[in-house]
Amino acid sequence: MIDTDIKKKEIIELFSKHSEKGLMINDKDEIIDLVNNLNFPDSKTEAWKKTDLGNILKHSYILGKKQDIPDEYINTFSFYELETNRLVFVNGHYSEKYSTVEVFNNKIIMGSIKESKLSHRNVFDNYFGKTGISKNSIFTALNSAYAADGAFVYIPENTSLEKPIHIVNFVHGNNSKVITQSRNLFILEKNTHASIINSYHSLSSDFTLNNVSTEIYTGENANLKYFMFQGEGNEASQINHTFAEQNKGSSFKMNTSTLCGSTVRNEVFVDFKDEHCVADLQGLYLPDKEQHVDNFISIRHSKPNCVSHQLYKGIIDNKAQAVFTGKVYVAKDAQKTDAAQSNKNLLLTDNAKAFSRPQLEIYADDVSCAHGSTTGQIDTEALFYLKSRGIPERRAKTMLMTAFVGDVLDKIDIKQYREYVKFLVDRRLKGQEVEGLCSVKICPNC
Repeated sequence: MIDTDIKKKEIIELFSKHSEKGLMINDKDEIIDLVNNLNFPDSKTEAWKKTDLGNILKHSYILGKKQDIPDEYINTFSFYELETNRLVFVNGHYSEKYSTVEVFNNKIIMGSIKESKLSHRNVFDNYFGKTGISKNSIFTALNSAYAADGAFVYIPENTSLEKPIHIVNFVHGNNSKVITQSRNLFILEKNTHASIINSYHSLSSDFTLNNVSTEIYTGENANLKYFMFQGEGNEASQINHTFAEQNKGSSFKMNTSTLCGSTVRNEVFVDFKDEHCVADLQGLYLPDKEQHVDNFISIRHSKPNCVSHQLYKGIIDNKAQAVFTGKVYVAKDAQKTDAAQSNKNLLLTDNAKAFSRPQLEIYADDVSCAHGSTTGQIDTEALFYLKSRGIPERRAKTMLMTAFVGDVLDKIDIKQYREYVKFLVDRRLKGQEVEGLCSVKICPNC
């Protein structure tokens, strides 16, 4: 039995004594009080009933250090064109050496949030921490109090960024159990458009924990497409929070591909601050062995005439587990709300498990809201049909699994990135090893 109080004290001491000064300034004392007063969730915590943190909390960690890595690994994990804007982080520390950022004349800002806090203080103070992310859980409170770096993206009014921004995050245990944190802040002002790919990878096979918090603001008529790729090692765990605030007429699309990880918990919160907002969230997860993936989605329809769609699909193999909780809240005045939510799971073995909890909380009467969840095994009739046409059973199963997740993959509208994810998913479903997924073992003498 893990004493969570002792573990919390241990982690707080680790950050407070050995970490750099965190990013939070104005409300620092309040956040420290939150950290001290909040507890790690357990089986009695409603939102965490099916996710056990024991696999994470049983370890003692050291802080991940900033370090150099071979150049070839940067290129290996660059999904898009190499000359595009690329921000590289190693163990949560910004690496200017490996990053490539264009010089913009229209005041677009991208790079390290630690550096941007100093060079663009007004923008930072206007947005950092304003979503209330810090108060969500002990993980977001820890991140707010002690995260020292992360990605910062600011798109000024009436600006479109043609090429995607690729944020590449590496975790390297270097034969140790490390804990890392990063804090991201993405701001799109009025009438802007941008695409961001945020990918996570391991460079060692060590057990690691990555605690990530991301705040997103979309101004009036802004359009953000946000793609998250989780490919950290089979022994790596990640707690990832995304808080998005949308203003009038803005559009936010988020597509998450979780291909591996020991314990992965993704929480996404979307709040409509004005009318005519659109949020389109999709997720794909492929847990294997005894891995555990938990997606918790909360969309708050605070204003009328807004649209939200959720589509999450998982293929669960061996003794793996998947959890999905989708919450849609519709306020009393949020008339003409259009909300749809769907979660579908495919179990490949008798030991694989999926827990699905779609939820609607509606206080308006003029709405169109729907939710659905299905969990099952491969369709035996469809499999028999393919085999009767001379297709070998293994290939037939792969074809059915590929078709099952096809609509999620097709929603990735960056061609190079979509083809990359499709390639990895295809190899995974065929049971083939892929170098770099989910970890790369660096030669210590290279």
